[in-house]
Formats: sequence, structure tokens, C-alpha cells
Amino acid sequence: MSQMAACRAGALIGTLALSTPVMADIDGAYDHPDIERVAGSHIVYFDRTEFDRITIPVGPYAGDEFETAETLEGEVIKLSYLFENPDISTLQIKRNYMDALETRGFEILYAESHDALGSGAGRGFYNAAGIFSRSARDCCRLATRSSNRDLRYIAARSADGSVLAGIATFNERRDPGPAVEIAVVTSAEMDTEMDHQPLTAGEMEAGLIDDGRVAVQDILFEFDSARILPESSEALATVAQLMGDAPDIALLVVGHTDNSGGYDYNLSLSMARAEAVVDYLTQQHDVTSERLQAAGAGMMAPIATNRTDQGRTLNRRVELVEMQR
Repeated sequence: MSQMAACRAGALIGTLALSTPVMADIDGAYDHPDIERVAGSHIVYFDRTEFDRITIPVGPYAGDEFETAETLEGEVIKLSYLFENPDISTLQIKRNYMDALETRGFEILYAESHDALGSGAGRGFYNAAGIFSRSARDCCRLATRSSNRDLRYIAARSADGSVLAGIATFNERRDPGPAVEIAVVTSAEMDTEMDHQPLTAGEMEAGLIDDGRVAVQDILFEFDSARILPESSEALATVAQLMGDAPDIALLVVGHTDNSGGYDYNLSLSMARAEAVVDYLTQQHDVTSERLQAAGAGMMAPIATNRTDQGRTLNRRVELVEMQR
């Protein structure tokens, strides 16, 4: 679209919005600096996480997985916008966002609508994505009837690769105007001073004595994989130190996941991750295999809500459980 055409499209949105007063944003909410809102909308939900990993779908949902997806770590902001004017269409909103993003140098990674996204006029895609809040009071829920839903989606990445966003617009179930939901991550290094301190071998042993188990949050894996990330080496060395300091201890190594994906898939993934930890300890630190047993709990024992990115991060963990020898 030419600049003049984009201006005309923006003017059209603005003109429609003027016919209905725009309500105020909720307290403390703000737009992402690189993704401006479309005129006529107000923020009804806002959540910011200082550091997390988020995966943005960049392809259709085939019923059990996304064809392709992009993952980035950093500051995560989630927003829900609502339009009071029912005359504004989701097509207008989608094109306004695409024009604005391209003007700022973003690459449109994927842009589709309705059944091209997945089953149920895109409902399967929207639900499986797991990146949208659906947490604002009285908003935002997809229209019940697929013929009224009019779901449209954009995935975009900034020219330097530092910003990754997923944007969904659709007709809302309760309100006359459409809604927009945005999940955007801005790449950043984790502030280790604000992060939790890794457990020592003594703290692990104390947890086993007091509670019979201890969660180790610093054993990390590649996305949707049992491959252990290199930054897990310190935590694994500490587990090996625990085994050396307490030669009578035998451990059940239990993998845990969040609730993203199916039950059987998460159960299998958690078991594979536990087995990877056992293999690492026996092969890299000479811990005897008789003192270790792998187990997978999947999503069955969360320690936090799975409704937030922060909660899902806490639920993805390895726990050590003391066993009798």
C-alpha cells in the first residue's frame, strides 16, 4: 500500500472512531513503543514480564502443532485493546497494523485469516498459540459462531531482529466492537542480579531432608526438546557435588512441563528430559546409575499458575526426590 493509501486507511479508522467516544486505558497501561495502536481503541488488559521466553506462531496450526514458529527471550508485554465502534472491521485493523509495521521496517513473517489459520475459523490456532491473555474482565473472547468470528493474525519481526510480535484481531463475544490482542517480546539479556540465586549442594540437601524433594530451576532445555542447554552445567555440577557429599542418597530425577500441548506429549517430553539429566550425571560426573532413576510427571504437578508466562516458566523444571536405597 502506498503512503497516501495508508494515510487514507488511517483516516478512515479515525473517522469511524470519532463517532463513538474512546474510553480511557486501564491504569498503568501503555503501548509498546514500536507497535502503535489503531485509532479508536483503548487498552483493557496489560501485563509486563521483565524476562521470559515466548514463542510466536509464524505458520498455520495443523491440529497438533504449528507448521513453523519463532522464539525469542526478553521483556514480554501483552495487551488487549477494545474498539467501541462496531463499524470498524477486523480487516481495517489488520491492514492498519501491517502498514504501520512495514513503515517501521518490520518484516511480516505471517499474515492470515479465518480457516487459513486453522480449524474452527481460526479458533484452534488462537487457543493453541497460548500467547494471548484472554484475562481482561469481560474481554476478550472470540465470537461464539465461526461465521461471526472474523479472526485475523499477523506475526512480525523488527529489522534488527530484536522485537517479535503476534497480533490477533477478531470480533468479540460480548462487545459490539472488535478486539485486538498483542504479545510482543523485546530481546534482552536476563538481569542476573534480579534473578534467583542458584541452589548450593547444601541447600539441595536441606530441601531433601526437610521436604523430601527440591526443585532445580537452573536445568534448562532447548524449546520442545530434551537437549540440555550449556548454561545448565553449573546446576548439574552442583547436583553431582550433592551426590558426592552425601554418598547414601539416591535420587528420583523428575521432569516437569507446563500445560502447553497435549497430555501425552508433555508426559513423554518430561520423561525424556529426566533421562537426559540422568545420562548427563552418569556420563559427565561419574555418578553411578544405581543412585539415579528418571521419571516424568508432565503437567501433573504445577507449582504456579499456567495462565501466565511467569507461571509456566516456573512449572518447567527438574525436581530431585529422595529415594530409599
